[in-house]
Amino acid sequence: MPQFSEELLEKIRNAVDIVDYIGKRIELKQTGRNYVGLCPFHQEKTPSFNVNSVNQLYYCFGCGRGGNIFNFVMATEGVAFPEAVQILAKQAGIELPNIPPERKAYQEKHEKLYQVNHLAAQYYYRTLRSEVGKLARSYLIKRAINGSLARNFYLGYATTEWNGLLNFLNENGIPVELAEEAGLVSQGKNGYYDRFRNRIIFPILDYRGRFIGFGGRIIGDGQPKYLNSPETPIFQKNRVLYGINWARQSIREKDSVVVVEGYTDCISLSEKGITNVVASLGTAFSQQHAELLSRFTKNVIIAFDGDAAGARATLRGLEVLNKAGLNVKIANLTSGMDPDQFARTHTLNEVEQWLADALPYIEFLIKKTISEYDLQSHAGKIAASKEIISILIKLDSAIDQYEYGKYAAKLLLMDENVLLYELRQAASANNAQETPTSRGKFLHIEPQNRYTIKDLPPLTSLSIDMEEPDYFLETNIMRLLLDDSSLLEEMLENGLDADCFTNLDYRHLFNLLSQGNWDKHGEAVAEKLFALPVPAGSWNEYLQQFKICIWNRALNKIEENLVMMENDSESDFLIKLGNLIKHYYRVRRDIFLIREKGNLKAH
Repeated sequence: MPQFSEELLEKIRNAVDIVDYIGKRIELKQTGRNYVGLCPFHQEKTPSFNVNSVNQLYYCFGCGRGGNIFNFVMATEGVAFPEAVQILAKQAGIELPNIPPERKAYQEKHEKLYQVNHLAAQYYYRTLRSEVGKLARSYLIKRAINGSLARNFYLGYATTEWNGLLNFLNENGIPVELAEEAGLVSQGKNGYYDRFRNRIIFPILDYRGRFIGFGGRIIGDGQPKYLNSPETPIFQKNRVLYGINWARQSIREKDSVVVVEGYTDCISLSEKGITNVVASLGTAFSQQHAELLSRFTKNVIIAFDGDAAGARATLRGLEVLNKAGLNVKIANLTSGMDPDQFARTHTLNEVEQWLADALPYIEFLIKKTISEYDLQSHAGKIAASKEIISILIKLDSAIDQYEYGKYAAKLLLMDENVLLYELRQAASANNAQETPTSRGKFLHIEPQNRYTIKDLPPLTSLSIDMEEPDYFLETNIMRLLLDDSSLLEEMLENGLDADCFTNLDYRHLFNLLSQGNWDKHGEAVAEKLFALPVPAGSWNEYLQQFKICIWNRALNKIEENLVMMENDSESDFLIKLGNLIKHYYRVRRDIFLIREKGNLKAH
């Protein structure tokens, strides 16, 4: 990660006025030294978003988002701190020093690929609107995509020619090798030729609005029906969500995202008024997809045709989103329609109701799984039960297993106690195969060992198995606090204050946040935190682990006291040891209660 001096950052801050920068993106009205407008991070009718021209800071009293101009760019553009610095430095005309040659070459190559893709998008766009694009325009009209909608999504057309784009790029001075690297042309026995031919072209942009690739839908009955750009330095399908550039602001405002499979699903829902929609392009969900979505929201609605082939595989693929701490729901269509058809044939209210009726991921997976078995037969019910148990056993929370187990038993038309018993048996067998480290260990003092210090097993962390667990956990906590000030109130309500942090910088920043103040040191700490990606896990999980870490310190204190007692007489030792054991079990009980309470809240 590039390191920027405080002098350089100050120079950029002074060169780009925060009021001017934000004022170009939202309407601001001056009230004294402050400027007020509607917050870009959440929906509101009464302005609560304040920009201070003197301190060059912004703060929303509605959602608690705030910071300096770098923070604003990171939040609105969805970029990390170094990219925010580059964006503002470029706007201010300030050259960034000490860019390593390999990094500079990397950036220049990517910039060339963005440019050649942009040029290709212009070619396809103009071709669709030319005389040769008449057939393609007719196809789009049949799909209820009119000229205005096609313009909004930059749709284009690739003719049946083998070298139409190739010749255009050549006329514009683009080397054929660069066009091939961008995935626009391919090389055959007789030379280079266009990759996309006789297809409606859907340009694919990244979240910053840069052209990174294309998708093409064949006109007619040819194969493949859909063709995407190949993997390139700037286009990897496991990192791409179609439409994210248009939807990201709406996703933030609505604090949710609707994920569909295809281009036309995305376009039709957006046209209907569901503007927080993106498409996965038919690829399996990846950790990179989860991280991208997490930049904008934690709430994900998967909308797909429940009768489509591979629906079960799609559902299994959602585990990566679920495990990343995203709140995943499924909006299913049982009418035989896909989201594109449903949006075109129903009102906005009906579409919104369909999405509002989305079921939690696990609940939907249970229903979907059971529906595929014949419960009237003995064999069918047993097979369904075994698959349900294989689903439930993966849940981290015992409460989730219990509640979803009861839910599944009702659908299976069987006694819930029987299913829960089988689930416990399967869980026990599964735990027996795991190592103690992977399950986590609890201190256990056997009665026969209570007199000798050297026989007492060492205390181990119950939270994170890392060299510095507290530091990484505290970093995640502070990163989330900067994004949502309401979480600060929750921590204080739980009796957690600045003294709970072992890192002195985080103690200082926590005090500043709780007091509503900023200083140079706190701003520097916040900038470093904002440069990190938003943690993938849920707030409840981190808060729960933080409490457990604090209690672990209490356990470690017990161990220290035990060591200090080595020279005590046997009678004093027994009295003190008895008190410590009582304290130990109280701490164990509190840790258990924290875990169960955290699981209940998450559920």
